[in-house]
Amino acid sequence: MSIIIMPNGTALHMDQELHLLTELQRDIARIAEGPHPTPRDLADAPVLEHWALGGRMQPCLTGEVYGHPRLRSGTNTITSQLHLYAPHHGYARTLSRFYRLGPPASDG
Repeated sequence: MSIIIMPNGTALHMDQELHLLTELQRDIARIAEGPHPTPRDLADAPVLEHWALGGRMQPCLTGEVYGHPRLRSGTNTITSQLHLYAPHHGYARTLSRFYRLGPPASDG
């Protein structure tokens, strides 16, 4: 889910996204520091049968990037998943970093 910052500064979906990301960070840190979840830990987890790896569309930004630590300036890029979108405030936050937002793409 992306958090959209409205022109008046109101953030939509921030509480839900913060909760989900906090829980994800907690679980990853716990696994990194110790054992994997036990059968008892997973007792209430849903079961997924006949599963396969898949892909899904996630919101992102596209455009020319300048000042990126790994990409050449002027390169057309697709960002990682968009988490905070605040165009009226001049920024966006993806999974990996903040972006300052310059002029948007033209419609024509």
